[in-house]
Amino acid sequence: MKAIILLNMGGARSPEELKEFLYNMFKDKRIISSPIRHILAPLISNLRYKKVWENYESIGGSRIYELTGKLCENMKKHTDTAVIYAMRYTKPHLKDVIGKYDEVTLIPLYPHYSFTTYESSLDELKETNYSGKVNIVKPFFEDERFNEIIIENILNSVKNPDEWHLIFSAHGLPKKMIERGDKYQSHIEKHVNLLKEKLLNFKSVNLAYQSRFGFAEWLKPYLHEELEKYKNEKVLIYPISFMIDNSETDLELKVEYKHLADEIGIKEYKVVECPNESEKVAKFLVELANESITSEG
Repeated sequence: MKAIILLNMGGARSPEELKEFLYNMFKDKRIISSPIRHILAPLISNLRYKKVWENYESIGGSRIYELTGKLCENMKKHTDTAVIYAMRYTKPHLKDVIGKYDEVTLIPLYPHYSFTTYESSLDELKETNYSGKVNIVKPFFEDERFNEIIIENILNSVKNPDEWHLIFSAHGLPKKMIERGDKYQSHIEKHVNLLKEKLLNFKSVNLAYQSRFGFAEWLKPYLHEELEKYKNEKVLIYPISFMIDNSETDLELKVEYKHLADEIGIKEYKVVECPNESEKVAKFLVELANESITSEG
């Protein structure tokens, strides 16, 4: 039996699931390389999950499961192969779903490479001790088909784009990870430059980074600082790091940064939906899977 397996980070629909997410994330050596993670993971997850859940509850929990499930169903319309998903930090984990298949094609739903996302997904593959044939789809941010979907989503989000400043918001990463060789920043910047060429009708097009925490320096410019430039202006945000809407988009960008935009005095603030489960995305991912199989041999 064959399957296409979509890989993503996971999300929380309940306090217990959030606790599991936090524990597994902080235990991941790609997130915290020091052995201290074995102490921090249970500590942070136990102390933080109830307070963090109060924020999640305001959006009804993460949409990542619902949208990923719909994406799998739409992909099945374009292939005879089974299409399922696995999550890195919450159930179902890859080890729980991969064993029944003789051959799998893995699609990490991260357009750009990073130690913390794409490589972490491959770590999980190694942990399964899977012995069947594996095809892996590589980061696809340069694929013209994918970028056409993004451009269409952005242009359909507003009328009169020349009145709007477009900000591509990427999930942040500690600068030290880039210094260790992570390609994430170069992939993000190259992607934004590719998209800029087809978005010249916006008032301006810029890049910023969200989701910073802790005291270390992260990739800049920070989104909260970038927003301060646009008092009395219209700002459109596109979450360039994500394929599927989740708490980082629905809570952080649409709620928390919206409050900040209002405080700054931004005239209008809007966040574009991720590609999510659309038919075009489904067809594109099936094509990527088929091309991966062909290239493998």
